[in-house]
Amino acid sequence: MVKLSIYMFVLYFQMLENRTFRALSLSFGMLIFCVVILPQKVSAIHHKEISNLHQELITHIEGGINYLQHTQRSETIEGYSYSGEWQTFMYLKSNFILLGEQSKVDDSNCFSVASIHNALAQIYLLYPEYESIPVMLKPSFERVLGYRNGNKFNFWNLLPPNRDLKRGDKLDGQNLVRRPTNFPLESRYINNAANIVEDADDTSLGYIAILLHKKIFGEESVEQLSGVNPENLEISPIFDEYRDMNRTNRHWYNFLYGNDYETGAYLTWLTEEHSFRKWSIFRTIFHNKTFYLPFSICYPHAYEPYLPYGTNDLCGVVNANVLSALSLYDELEMAEGANSSIDYLVKLVNEERFDRAGFYYPNRYKFPYSLTQAYQLGVQLPEETIRKVVDFIVENQEKDGGWSSRRVINNRDRLQSTAYAVNALINAGEYEKNNSRDAIEKGIEFIFAHSLKNETGISWDGGVFFSGGTVVRTFLFWKSDAYTTAIIIKGMANYRAYLEGQYNFLTEKTSEKN
Repeated sequence: MVKLSIYMFVLYFQMLENRTFRALSLSFGMLIFCVVILPQKVSAIHHKEISNLHQELITHIEGGINYLQHTQRSETIEGYSYSGEWQTFMYLKSNFILLGEQSKVDDSNCFSVASIHNALAQIYLLYPEYESIPVMLKPSFERVLGYRNGNKFNFWNLLPPNRDLKRGDKLDGQNLVRRPTNFPLESRYINNAANIVEDADDTSLGYIAILLHKKIFGEESVEQLSGVNPENLEISPIFDEYRDMNRTNRHWYNFLYGNDYETGAYLTWLTEEHSFRKWSIFRTIFHNKTFYLPFSICYPHAYEPYLPYGTNDLCGVVNANVLSALSLYDELEMAEGANSSIDYLVKLVNEERFDRAGFYYPNRYKFPYSLTQAYQLGVQLPEETIRKVVDFIVENQEKDGGWSSRRVINNRDRLQSTAYAVNALINAGEYEKNNSRDAIEKGIEFIFAHSLKNETGISWDGGVFFSGGTVVRTFLFWKSDAYTTAIIIKGMANYRAYLEGQYNFLTEKTSEKN
């Protein structure tokens, strides 16, 4: 055997003197390297990169949770700020008629606290090891309930008026009204206009908060805090009552941007609008031009809940949020407007109306974020529609991994745009099929690079998440570092869960750590 081995070794070296054999031998060696050795090295590098990304996600999720825990308010200063909420700023970018001078003030509202509550609850349902989350959820849930009026939710608190609201009005013993907590409203007109009615957007977020609270704390806790028995709760009739059908009024914004009418989709405001005997855009223009006169349908009256412009409106983001709530309550089939609402969202995507689909949401990627969130929560949107949204987002990613809105939106609102875009791609799923994984991970790296780290944790600068709509759509808006941080870490938690499902070694590593 030894002699045979020596013989074969000598024979091999003699054959190497043959040029053809040397070439074949080299080619065979390269083939072995490419097929066997190189993939193992590439796989090891890939595993290391994924492992590093996974660890960075965990670090930023935990840092974000710590930040939200440290910045949640623990005491109420009546009429100024409230326990359970996080700081939100209301901005007036420049001087504006009736609204006053440029300003930035603290504002309490349902939308921001409900959105943060719901994001944290969804993270906790994925990762219950984050024990600080339920501690934050309890006071924030009670704060969300503070915006409820009957079976609906309002954007603002019910507070004493800041001034007399009509002639002969007495400052003592006035009825409470809806208004911003700190924004300096001066004239009677603008104070009365701030006393808005309940809306479908905040109502859908409020009911999502109730359902998530039930999942985490149980039915008894919901009933004890809200007086609502979740078992007997049906929310679809609330939204079905106000739909875009058989109307004799239309909003000028919907007329100008898309000419949407008789869609059957859900309307934003949960109240009756003014009915014309016969609607025309000229009637609407006339009433808007005379908004300051008592006969105009746009005119707000003291102590009467106000429907802006006296006219309801259609918003793609609002419809997506309503569908999300209906899906979570398993009421999509019984809801009369659900299919029409889905058709409306599909129409907006087909027409690529991403900049204008959100009546109150000027950020270009807010509509894709809300639509894909509804899809993730079980709303059966066509696969082609989701693919169009994904393609739009991927095609508009910039070289540094981020995204931008229009220049007039908070100077392109890059971080907020990226937060929404990345979340939308994650919500859409099917990363390999949609060719979106590379875009997601570049976007996440952009977000990592813009994180702010200090002793309270990790956070991100807030961008525009809401606006006053229509003529003040780019002038009057809301920002919150807490809101932006919450939606960012929610997206990170979802992507972390995907990676752990895709790569077993990550799950094992996480288990060892815990």
